[in-house]
Amino acid sequence: MREVMMKAQELAQAILDTGYYQKMQELENQLSADETATALIAAFVEKRNAFEQLMQAGTASREEFAAAGKAYADAQTALDENALVQAMREAQQQYNDLMGNVNRILRLVVTGETEDEGGCNGNCSSCSGCH
Repeated sequence: MREVMMKAQELAQAILDTGYYQKMQELENQLSADETATALIAAFVEKRNAFEQLMQAGTASREEFAAAGKAYADAQTALDENALVQAMREAQQQYNDLMGNVNRILRLVVTGETEDEGGCNGNCSSCSGCH
């Protein structure tokens, strides 16, 4: 068990040492320090929450609902157009792809299968039986 935990720590450190993780952390720090980006994020969250509250309440007029929807969409567009936010999303996606690949490799080595495999593999013990 100790060896497994040691290897897990080594893997975690290797992930931390990747350019993907380091770039994501660097951009996260830049994003936190950027007043424009943080204002855009705050506005987006505010508009999203207002829109969701109107949806849940179900008491808004069509005009109120449309205005809240437009404000939400406009905030999303403004956020999407910010270069720092775009760079952060790209870095997060690259990191997520790395982690997905790590998980697929672990699953393949441990189970011999990947989640992408579908259909019957001929072993009925892993499902409700053959059809």
